[in-house]
Amino acid sequence: MSHGPRIDYSSCKSCKTCYDICPMDVFGWDTEKNLPFVLRPDECSYCVLCELDCAELAIDVEPPLWVRVEHLERRT
Repeated sequence: MSHGPRIDYSSCKSCKTCYDICPMDVFGWDTEKNLPFVLRPDECSYCVLCELDCAELAIDVEPPLWVRVEHLERRT
């Protein structure tokens, strides 16, 4: 996956914050492993709520190149 949220499972404590807070329902929940997973990366709006609210810093949201370029263009 080249964009969207990434989960660091070595840091994740299965708190469900990312799963519960995502307005776009990007995350799924694996009930057997009791862990989140990225179900719909293309639905991510890059609001980074999951990254900001993760107490364990286990989420990193990587926007696609076009979003990064747009952001840079707005700054100039």
